[in-house]
Amino acid sequence: MRILVTGASGLLGQRVAQLALENGHKVYTLYKEHKISLGNPIKLDLTDQEKLLQIVLKCKPEAIIHTAAYTNVDGCEINRELAWKINAEATKHIAVASANTNSHLTYVSTDYVFDGEKGFYTESDKPNPINYYGYSKLKGEELVQQYAEEWCITRPSVIYGWSSTPRQNFATWLLHNLKQRKKVKVLTDQYVSPTLNTNLAEMLIEIAEEKIEGTFHTAGATRINRYKFALKLAEVYDLDIDLIKPAKMNEMPWKAKRPKDSSLNINKAHRKLKNKPLKIQDALERMKKEEWTSVQGNHSNS
Repeated sequence: MRILVTGASGLLGQRVAQLALENGHKVYTLYKEHKISLGNPIKLDLTDQEKLLQIVLKCKPEAIIHTAAYTNVDGCEINRELAWKINAEATKHIAVASANTNSHLTYVSTDYVFDGEKGFYTESDKPNPINYYGYSKLKGEELVQQYAEEWCITRPSVIYGWSSTPRQNFATWLLHNLKQRKKVKVLTDQYVSPTLNTNLAEMLIEIAEEKIEGTFHTAGATRINRYKFALKLAEVYDLDIDLIKPAKMNEMPWKAKRPKDSSLNINKAHRKLKNKPLKIQDALERMKKEEWTSVQGNHSNS
């Protein structure tokens, strides 16, 4: 297949591109700043509607996997115009382009479309975002449904794992600090469904290959608070758990509100996909095995 991946230099997009290439697909990799040497790289600012449409028409992908997003939650709260341009408007342009080329579109949304009052959300639960990041991603979902012909909306939660991207994620930030014997504060009162980037990438590629439609929660299979997640990660890597100190959400100097429990029910994905959401222990052990490959990849992609 011809697959176009947006945000291909990011934590998720990079892994999607790698696995799609391994599966024998022709992959077009869109990036904005950090050039990558995967597939057929194309530099593009997604807010440039005309250029985006030209590129999609030229590549004629059979599937588009849209992983690019402005994911800085506080950044979205402060710079709402930019959040809207990237998370909503650019998603609309991609949806229109996918319809023009008869491409199946997979849109990567977020657990933050929910308010966090209930937790363990199913696909039929009504979204109610409490910050602008969640609102802009929800608008992206609505625009996909409005403008794309064939679409799948996927919602992960706290994506983590290895990649050559310079930005740290929760797991790599934690490991970096613990290896330097630095104390870290981690929340005991925020529940999530941490999602390994490789596991998510496998699910996204399957959805694209099979042209699966609808909304799917494609998160990890374990509901857990961030503090317990941190302890499990430290145990897998044999690092000092005493450096991990419990903290509460109300102690955080955040600009944007966060949902208390945005954990996702993954039963539908588990039932319908061959690539199943991983439980936390399996995912962390897999991440540890992947570390060496990723370190080698860093040198070849730098």
